[in-house]
This record gives sequence, C-alpha cells and structure tokens, in this order.
Amino acid sequence: MAKQQVRYKAPKLKEPDVSNIAELGGPEFLKEYRYAMDYYRLNHNSSDFKKWTMEWIESNDEWKDKQKTIVKNSDSSFSSSLGALCRLLKRGLPDTHEEYKKHWESLPGTLGEVKPFTVHVNKSLEELHLKGSQQIEQVEEEKKETEKTGEPYKPSIQERIRDASYAMTEFIEGAFDDFLEQKITSFSHIKVLSQLRQLGCKQPHARLIKTFYDDQKKEYEELLNPPDTSKMDEVQKDHVQQLKEGYSHYNKKQLKTLYMFLETITSACDGIIAESKANRKPRKLSKKSPEKVVEKLKYKVSDEKYNISSIEPWKFIQANCLIVFNSKNRKLGIYYTKVEDPLGQKRDGTGLNLKGQTIQNYNEETSVWKTLRKPVDQLKEFKSLNTRKKFENWFEPIKSTPTKMNGRINPETILIGVY
Repeated sequence: MAKQQVRYKAPKLKEPDVSNIAELGGPEFLKEYRYAMDYYRLNHNSSDFKKWTMEWIESNDEWKDKQKTIVKNSDSSFSSSLGALCRLLKRGLPDTHEEYKKHWESLPGTLGEVKPFTVHVNKSLEELHLKGSQQIEQVEEEKKETEKTGEPYKPSIQERIRDASYAMTEFIEGAFDDFLEQKITSFSHIKVLSQLRQLGCKQPHARLIKTFYDDQKKEYEELLNPPDTSKMDEVQKDHVQQLKEGYSHYNKKQLKTLYMFLETITSACDGIIAESKANRKPRKLSKKSPEKVVEKLKYKVSDEKYNISSIEPWKFIQANCLIVFNSKNRKLGIYYTKVEDPLGQKRDGTGLNLKGQTIQNYNEETSVWKTLRKPVDQLKEFKSLNTRKKFENWFEPIKSTPTKMNGRINPETILIGVY
C-alpha cells in the first residue's frame, strides 16, 4: 500500500510582543519595530487594519468623537502601516524612543529627524475623516434627491465610469498584493492589455485607470533616481526621508520590478486610448444652407453712382464663378473656384464658399482684378453678358494690369454676378 503523502503546513507565526520594546536600545528597537510592521503587513488584511484603527480611535480622546465619520470608509482605505501602528501603540509601542531616534539619525544616508509615530497616524486619520465626510455628504445628497423626485438616486455617467474602472483594476491590485506577500517575484505572467480588453475597458476607463497609478509611479521614479538633497529645505528633505522609510521593505531590484509593472499598465492604457481614437467614427458635420452661410456677410447692396446692385449673396455659394466690383477703387474682378461642378449638382467640396468675410475654395492664380477706366459705361455693357464665356471674352481685352485677389469681401464690394 502506497504511503500517504503528508502535506507540509507552515507554522503559524505569533504576533510580536512589544510590551518591553521601550527598554531596548536603538538598534534593537529598530529591528523589532521593522519585524512587527512586516508581520502585520504580510499576515493580515485591510479588515484587520480597519478594526485595529477603530479600536485605537475608541481609546483616544482626540479622535473618539470622529469615529462615526471615519468608520464610513471601506476596508481598503485603511493601510497596513496605519493599522499596524494603531495595533502596536495599543499594545505598548512608545510614541517616541530617544535611543531609536539617535540611532536612526546616526545612520548613513538618513535625512531629517524621527517624528513621533502618532504624527503618521494623525495625518492618515485626517485624510480618512475628510474622505468619510465626503461619503456622508454624498449619501445625504442622494437621500434628498430621492425625497425630492420620489425616485431612487441614479449615479451620473462619470460615477459609473469611475466605479467600473475601479472594478477593472481588481486583478492589478491583486497582483500588487501577491508581490507584497512574496507569492510572486515577477509580473511577467500578467497581460494587462489583454485583460483590460476582456473586461470591456474603453477610452474613458483607460484614461481614469492611468491616473490611479500616476502618484505611485512618480514615487518609484524618485526612489530609483534619488534627488539631490543639498539644495532642499527641511520640508522637502523630510518628504524624501519618509518616502525612503515607507518603501524600506523593498530592495532596488524589487522597486524596479514594481516600476516596470506600472509602466506596463500605463502602456496598456495608452494602447486602448490610441485604439479608440483610430476606430472613432468622424463626426458628421451638419450642412448649413447657403442662406445661413451668408446671413452675416457685410457687402454693398447697391450703388447709385454706377447704377448697379448686388445679387442675392447666397447664390454664389457652390457657384463656379463670382463677379465682384469695388465701388471705392473701381476694380472689377472674378473669383474662379478650385473645384468646378460642371453639371451644377452642388456636390460637397465643389464651388465657392464663405467663411466670415472671406471667400473659400477659390483659385488664387486665376482669380484677378482689373481697374475700370470708364466704369459707368463698362458696367452698363456688363449687364448684357449673360454667360461666362461672353464675360471672359469681354473681360480679357480690358487694358489694365491684372492683380491677384485676396478673397476678402468688404462693405464697398458689390456682388454683381455668378456663373
């Protein structure tokens, strides 16, 4: 009979005893403190961190009145460092330890001074109190909206996108937890882009997910490329020290691995954003009527001196030619379109057009002015020219130097004909 294989069970670690930690010297205190923080981080979860934080608040006069607001936060809002510190302070960890402080400040590469542990706790609780207050306000607003409309609250599109984006990052957060708990040493098996696609991640989700990890990515960049502290003030130096201390449980190789995983997340989001742009259908532009296009055009309706009047301006929209006369400088000109429409079907992109006071889509080489020497007589002759060919045969012999037109219509411009 085959011998049954006995599965090995790892011994359950005991919770660190810190009742006598205040009596230790600086190096011993640092060693025990780091071991305790690692123990709680690796062997407990966010629900424990929340429980220990609330227990510490219950026994603290400063924060006791605010516990009903802080408890509104989800378990995931309570970090391992906050929960572990609250647990240790409740079990005997001193808020300050002079020997540890002297030892830390004597170590090479350390910056600033060691602050009481409650400084970090109070800062974290302030953030949780603010976050909890915002959640209470949101619930109250939803309640008022329900009472006002008689219908249950419906989240906005932005809120739905945010909630969906958070749900899509569960596999990413799970990977970070596995790495923290040393279940994995690499993220190479996680195909972020493929998994986000499978979860239905679209451009708005990808843009939001990318922002979730921006601050974390910047911290890893700073840790891998430490800044020059020689020109920093005390506040900046303290920030550098706290950042270094906060990630002291990782070596440089692990930090680089984490940073590269964040780069993969960013690249995946950029890829989805780029795909969405490439596959986006162009916006269909609403076509304005010719009357709408020219409704604000400033031009000269008629001129008594030359006894001529303008045509209705909408008629030159998508026309092949427009004849204009400037009553101030006696110049007669013709605008030819770049793209003619021989059959007059007014196809998109053909004929002349207008934007503001400027003719669009005209041929800058062939469109010319000529100064009329006897404008009254010549404009009288023009009235009998009812075809484009007749006009061109009449216009060509006029003895005047042709100049190129600039496309502008002004209050002295009379629109005298179209072809």
